[in-house]
Amino acid sequence: MPDPLQILIVDDERLARRSVRSALEEVGGVTVAGEAGSVDAAAEQIRTEAPDVVLLDVQMRGETGFDLLDRVEAPMQVVFVTAHDEYAVRAFEVNALDYLLKPVDPDRLAEALQRARKAETALPNDEEATPDAFQYDDLFFYEEGRRPRFIRIREIVFIAAAGNYTELHLTDGDTALTSTTLSNWTDRLPNAHFARIHRSTIVNVEHVTDVAQTEGRSYDVHVPTREAPLVMSRRRARRLKDRLA
Repeated sequence: MPDPLQILIVDDERLARRSVRSALEEVGGVTVAGEAGSVDAAAEQIRTEAPDVVLLDVQMRGETGFDLLDRVEAPMQVVFVTAHDEYAVRAFEVNALDYLLKPVDPDRLAEALQRARKAETALPNDEEATPDAFQYDDLFFYEEGRRPRFIRIREIVFIAAAGNYTELHLTDGDTALTSTTLSNWTDRLPNAHFARIHRSTIVNVEHVTDVAQTEGRSYDVHVPTREAPLVMSRRRARRLKDRLA
């Protein structure tokens, strides 16, 4: 069994720290290394306790969680826990692992800490690893188009080529146009969940509701966010069958 993650809770409100502690009790596999109610106290505890993960509030009395990150250089993961959603962009800029809104959902907290554990156990010199590969539960920051936001990889239903761009179709029915090429998406997405079914389409197999053979040499692939089916060639269907066998 892996060692528990060492967690430092940083929030200037005692009741908020207690709430985070309660959520951690439901998660399991962690140890609260300490609590801090200010940037000064947090910086000292990071120095003495060397936590794996810091659960960090954004706004505290007269200071912010970003002030803490400006002061410390330590090998730790940061998960922001805040009542304010307007700092998400800046959180991405400082490489935060996740951004959780209060009150903390234990399931979302568990997801964030699972990614922290994967980062802890990753082998940086693994020659088979793709440096920028996504995990299924990863977030990426999307700033092209009408509004910046975080998108979770598993929320992508399919990706379609759109000229020199690619269009992400998401579980909520929304779309996001990106400058990332389809080939780049193919290289970065987790093979266990995504498949290229056409020269212009990648699909999340977790969201496929039906596959039907057509009278020609292709298959219709149905997903819940699109009325018309996606097309999968027979050649790619054979490759997918072999891969999933």
